[in-house]
Amino acid sequence: MQTLVIYDISDDEVRLRVSEACKKFGLTRIQRSAFLGKISSAERKELAALLKRILGDGDGNIQIFVICRSDMALRQVIGKPVEKYAKLDFLF
Repeated sequence: MQTLVIYDISDDEVRLRVSEACKKFGLTRIQRSAFLGKISSAERKELAALLKRILGDGDGNIQIFVICRSDMALRQVIGKPVEKYAKLDFLF
């Protein structure tokens, strides 16, 4: 199962800490505020707890989605992805 993390956070420091946490768990940035990757259920729970601590009571929103293989197969990318986010070979 793939895990998708998206966020909308205006505080630069908090946003940086969220992106670093996603990278620490092996997720790959696919857009400026979106990370995707294959992690276990236990890792997902650990990541969610960490992200909750990072955000704290601050303004912002973080959402975590679990996406199965058949749903990923239906994924459509429209337009040219930013080159540094385009490497998604691990998905297929």
